[in-house]
Amino acid sequence: MKEIISFDYAIKYLLKDKGDYEIVEGFISALLGSQGYKPIKIKSLLESENNKESKLLKRSIADVIVEDDQGNNYIVEIDRSYTKSFLHKACFNTSRLIVDHLGANQKFLEIKKVFHINLLYFSFKEIKAPLHHGKVLFHKIDRDHPIDMHFMDRGMCTFDAYNIFPEYFVISIPLFDDVIKQELDEWLYVMKHSKVKEDFKSPYMQKVAERLNVLKMSDEELEGYNAYMHTVIKEHDYLVSAEAKGFEEGEKLGLEKGKKLGIEKGKIEGEKLGIEKGEKLGIEKGRYATALKMLQLNMDINTISDVTTLSKEEIISIVNENNLNNQS
Repeated sequence: MKEIISFDYAIKYLLKDKGDYEIVEGFISALLGSQGYKPIKIKSLLESENNKESKLLKRSIADVIVEDDQGNNYIVEIDRSYTKSFLHKACFNTSRLIVDHLGANQKFLEIKKVFHINLLYFSFKEIKAPLHHGKVLFHKIDRDHPIDMHFMDRGMCTFDAYNIFPEYFVISIPLFDDVIKQELDEWLYVMKHSKVKEDFKSPYMQKVAERLNVLKMSDEELEGYNAYMHTVIKEHDYLVSAEAKGFEEGEKLGLEKGKKLGIEKGKIEGEKLGIEKGEKLGIEKGRYATALKMLQLNMDINTISDVTTLSKEEIISIVNENNLNNQS
């Protein structure tokens, strides 16, 4: 088994030399091929960090223009993410990419379809599988069946809806189960482990093992790789720390709210208990007063007991407390 550099860095590294495009083309072709698209070749690179927005908002690994063997041209954007906001970032990136690539004098018909590939270096409970694909589909009003929409403009040019809107591939690298069933699985294994197995069958894997071998990098290349990994680790640690701090602050806020709620609830419960005890005490005092009045009217104890529901012993106790004549 041969160890190689981190795959996200490998993409940037390989795109520096046209002679190394073939490996990136192999990965993109395998991914697009899983959805029925033809193999592609890279025609040119787009500057991925020159847009008008903050670089922190858009920092993709690579943006390339590709072409398949039928002459179809697409834009492929490859990005990496460490947080759960990756879909929002993907939406922003593809929108900005389309706007930036369409020149001021170009027609909307010249918009190129964008494939956004997101490499997730984390997993979470909402995602159960390592690979997901998303696209825009049009349905009838009854929403029963997806349909292919075939349009024609005034220039008699025809186009299909699925060839306009972006498509998204989300790869949660830690979720890959290491089971190799097809060529794409070999790429997923490489992403997860930064290693190439000897029995891999993809025609690109030998080139991956040879070209991305850490030990074969020059001192300058190795220095650049180490700097990149240091930045990635620092960014990841920052995000983890921010998440931990957010959890800690959330827990503290929750405790404060819980304490306040507990006090309010305690007041309500106390008030309720006080009312109940007050009612009980009031009833007892009422019985006592009634029994005393009846005793003062020389009524017999049995009658007083029936009226007040006090026991004979309780009534005798009232007689003694008030120095009344003993009633029979």
